[in-house]
Amino acid sequence: MIYEYTLEPSLLTKWADSSRDYSEFLREYGIGTSRLFSSFPKRKASKLRSYLLKAGPQDDQSLHGRRYTEMVNKLVECLVFRETPNYQSTNWTDIVTIENERLPFGVILSSQSLETEKNITPDNMYSATSIWNCVNQLNIQRTNPGLMTAFNDLVRLATEQIVVVDTFGWTTEAISFMRHLINSIPTNRVNQKLPLLTLFYKEKRGGKTGGGSPSADHVKTQIMQEVSAELSDIELQVIELKEIDGNDVFHNRCLLTELGGVITGHGIGVSGEEHHSDEAILMAADIYQKKWAQFVEELNFGIVSESQ
Repeated sequence: MIYEYTLEPSLLTKWADSSRDYSEFLREYGIGTSRLFSSFPKRKASKLRSYLLKAGPQDDQSLHGRRYTEMVNKLVECLVFRETPNYQSTNWTDIVTIENERLPFGVILSSQSLETEKNITPDNMYSATSIWNCVNQLNIQRTNPGLMTAFNDLVRLATEQIVVVDTFGWTTEAISFMRHLINSIPTNRVNQKLPLLTLFYKEKRGGKTGGGSPSADHVKTQIMQEVSAELSDIELQVIELKEIDGNDVFHNRCLLTELGGVITGHGIGVSGEEHHSDEAILMAADIYQKKWAQFVEELNFGIVSESQ
């Protein structure tokens, strides 16, 4: 549901000179959308920002120049950090073709057609079959692979954090999916840095016959039992939460990373039945920012137990 875009710098200059293209850029790219920019041809946000500003309009105080600077700042706010080799050439069209053969991008946006896959230009990007047209909702099977079709790109492109929020994240079905997710993390990564993985679930109190939620330590131990050896040292934290009077309730089930978030109806407690379905929806920016604040920046819930 999200794609790593790389953009020829000359297109950014052209778009900054058009009110329509400038507005579309601010609306259709970045956090809360399916289109996230790659750090290519650099590895750091600051390096990419400098690289793009040098390629921009000479008069940075003109309307054109101010728009261009705003677009660059927006672009580097949320990046897919790609570990790019040090290419000898400085020609963008040369090195993007080589890099795409090494490790494909989601989409390459260039001023002219390139002889490489996943390439679109302003002349064809709005055609009915263009890969620029992205979906932000999916109908998925309630199986481990089915749910990963909605989460896969968020997981493989994340380098900082993967946060799973599910009321019943302690159940056998949810634990099975967490193992599947962890074992999927190394697949087709563009950066070898492994993100911190956090699972939040809600306390369930046992009645007279018991049946409450287990401790976070127990859940973590169960998850890690069948994780592949190469991922045995991944940083996983499990946290059991309770609601606090005066704060929002623990509701909705989702996966969050620094690149965005996806909400699902049933969450990670998949049934395993291929004929069972669910919906996965890409979060808009404001919904994502609310969830990120609730669970990452502030944690608006009480901690019942926390794994060691």
